[in-house]
Amino acid sequence: MDKPRILIVDDEAEARESLNKFMARNIECDIVEACDGRKALEALEQGAFDVVLLDIKMPGISGIDVLKKVQEMHPATDILVISAWDSQPVAEEALQDGAIDYITKPSTINVIYSKVCEILKKRNKFIPKK
Repeated sequence: MDKPRILIVDDEAEARESLNKFMARNIECDIVEACDGRKALEALEQGAFDVVLLDIKMPGISGIDVLKKVQEMHPATDILVISAWDSQPVAEEALQDGAIDYITKPSTINVIYSKVCEILKKRNKFIPKK
């Protein structure tokens, strides 16, 4: 079984790093980090990911724009939006544009981990660390 690929997109380095460390400690997976929408699109041009953990408010290309582009480039990719922006209209737009869920920050890392595990199990790609 191929290791799942996870892309973490957030302009806050601390948020990216903590998600990366937690996922890497608990799941056998390949993780790529992107500090903004442009870097995320560059990573997506290199190949598909199983899961994208995506912030909405970022400088330059917004998370919503990245979300739409992911849907064009890799429609089978599952996108989990994680944002401090607690806005019902934005959440609805993200879900309409293809996100599977919208989680507002601060959220516990366990909630995010649980969602990622759920996604990977549906894809038959969940490999827990031993």
